[in-house]
Amino acid sequence: MYLKLKWVVILWVSLWMFSTNSTFANNENMSKNSDLWQQGENLLQRGAFEQAIQHWNTLLNEKKFAPHQHVDVLINLTQAYQAVGSYSMAHATLQSALSIAKTTRQRVLLSSYLGDVLLAMQQPEAARKFLEDNLTLARTLDEPLILAHLLNNLGNVLSVQQNFTEALKIYAEVEKLASGDIILQTQALSNQTRALAKLDNTEASIATLKTAISKIQKLPDNHHKGFLLLGLVQQTLRLQKPSPFTIHHSPFTIITTVIRLAKQLQDKHLMAQAKGFLGQLYERKQRYQEALQLTNEAIFLSQEDIGLLYLWEWQQGRILQAQQKFAPAKMAYQQALEHLHPIKTSVIIGQRNAQEVFRERIRPVYFALADILLQQATTVSAPKDKKPLLIQAINRIEQLKAAELQDYFQDECVAKTSTKLKRLEAITDKHTAIFYPILLPDRTELLLNLPDGIHQIIVPVDGDTLGQTALKLRENLQISTSGSFITQSKQLYEWLITPILDKLIANKINTLVIVPDGPLRMIPFSALYNSKAKNFLFHSFAIAITPGLKLTDPRPLPRKNMSILLNGLSESVQNFAELPNVPNEINNIKQMFANATVLLNQTFSLKDVSNALQTTPYSIVHVASHGQFHHDPNQTFLLTYDDKLTMNRLENLLQLSQSRDKPVELLTLSACQTAVGDERAALGLAGIAIKAGVRSALASLWFVNDEATSQLVIEFYKQLQNPALSKAQALQNAQKKLAAQRNFRHPAFWAPFLLIGNWL
Repeated sequence: MYLKLKWVVILWVSLWMFSTNSTFANNENMSKNSDLWQQGENLLQRGAFEQAIQHWNTLLNEKKFAPHQHVDVLINLTQAYQAVGSYSMAHATLQSALSIAKTTRQRVLLSSYLGDVLLAMQQPEAARKFLEDNLTLARTLDEPLILAHLLNNLGNVLSVQQNFTEALKIYAEVEKLASGDIILQTQALSNQTRALAKLDNTEASIATLKTAISKIQKLPDNHHKGFLLLGLVQQTLRLQKPSPFTIHHSPFTIITTVIRLAKQLQDKHLMAQAKGFLGQLYERKQRYQEALQLTNEAIFLSQEDIGLLYLWEWQQGRILQAQQKFAPAKMAYQQALEHLHPIKTSVIIGQRNAQEVFRERIRPVYFALADILLQQATTVSAPKDKKPLLIQAINRIEQLKAAELQDYFQDECVAKTSTKLKRLEAITDKHTAIFYPILLPDRTELLLNLPDGIHQIIVPVDGDTLGQTALKLRENLQISTSGSFITQSKQLYEWLITPILDKLIANKINTLVIVPDGPLRMIPFSALYNSKAKNFLFHSFAIAITPGLKLTDPRPLPRKNMSILLNGLSESVQNFAELPNVPNEINNIKQMFANATVLLNQTFSLKDVSNALQTTPYSIVHVASHGQFHHDPNQTFLLTYDDKLTMNRLENLLQLSQSRDKPVELLTLSACQTAVGDERAALGLAGIAIKAGVRSALASLWFVNDEATSQLVIEFYKQLQNPALSKAQALQNAQKKLAAQRNFRHPAFWAPFLLIGNWL
């Protein structure tokens, strides 16, 4: 069953006008074939994509075409597959078409489509290479629209990669080349609008959007025009400043036009979106009665379209919440999540910028319900009434954490084991506290799980302010020659730790397990500074990080008969610098374990690692090599002597140990780094233990001096020999020892090391 999960069809409709208009071969069935062709195109234009797939496949089976005609049919079939989210089928169809294409024109056009499909399949690097490889050939053609088509797709890739300046240059060229095609030209203008907004050039973005609206309004009335106009309305709403628009270009006027058009075309899907958008406009104007009426109408019209339905239910919840109608708002949010949860992957499939879609259309729905549950919790005083609300709020956040990791790794199975793992109520260690800092638009909520129950503390600092402070701390902490970090370090301690400190002390807590959110994933909590005690947080508490408590399996590390696989790369390979301290690090760690295998330099190859893991069920896997965690998981890797160990490869290799029913207890990544200032890369780092299938991981938020790294990890393993210490406490002691040295006292050297997952 096809669910119209696209927020606006503009994301893909502009690619459709390139169905080539080749004629069929002259024969007695020419008229009939032409009718069949038009019938297929009409199905595409009406949005009857499943029928279009059946139609084009029937033509392929029943009619014999010349190669160029066969390619045309396959292009139309590709468009239908894309529309229903069958990108693997679209990719296979295009590959088939490319194999029989005879003309340069068709090969370039097919290459453009393939680049777009690769981007929709979350392979931006592959898409970029494919498009750039065919760009020179495209420029040799006297086909400005086909060149514009390919350039537009290349611009989209660059935008997803956040290279907005280069993307703008390409979109400007597309606009000129596509002067004879309003739809493609409008797509280029719309894309320019988004890129300009990303560069904070609001004035230019608004001017470009006005031009696009004027052009679309000249089109004849049809489904394409309606969806394109809604796409431009969406752009207007994103700018957050619709006031500069003239009456002619106002969102209200445009949506009124679309509603009239939807009535004329009897298009329920178009009407549902138009009513929903109009409700959003009234919501922004705080005209809640009209907003609610329109949103309810959109909900009624979207009953058969879950991908739209959950969005309007979420909007309904926001409107009710703004009116302080918490009970019905909570019901609306719950209904939205109930509809979203089973289709969240489908919502993202095919979106060129899946990260943005997740951030704008999925994440806020979970937070909306958590927000209202937390607000309700503040209105009750009895612990027995408050606790269920707080647990429900945490459960929503936990669901979000699992969804975020699934989205990052593009793997629905990455968090499936969570149902077997520990729940909040099952944490019985009386000296451990679980800490959820939750950043909301108007405040920050601190939820602290202690042996005596869950505590809720509200900090009157909005999430954006706190998040920006965290980003500044991250930036300043990495400058080891400066103490500029101390301002943010003190401030974050006051906001996040001071409100809970008395409770931690009263309960004799020695270990703080933090479930960070958003920008807080990018900072080491160990470096938060207590100006009164004149020490850092790690002096008082052992600290562990987990992407979600229900994604963690806390159990003590088995100390008997521990075996370790020590992998290291000290030589300069693949254009990475040498790491001269690695041999010393490997040798020192080896001496602490009776059962140790060393793979150093040439022997640290994919083949040797695979053989080692197949032979022995190691307790610990240590990797002392370059590596990076990137916002694109396909560019996340650990460097081996002969190759790069991607997260999927690492997962597959470590599963060799899992098959022996002895999971790897600890994965240590020495000398790795996350992309600077990238929250999504930090999410990948936080999820490494889950993705790799290990109980816990030790890794760093940024690349640390080679000597300091070696000293810290060696001391960590020494501390780990003491059965009285948890892994979190072993790291705490190792950090204390490194920080006590004059050369390494700056937090840039000791703070970025994180224990992720199981802290025991």
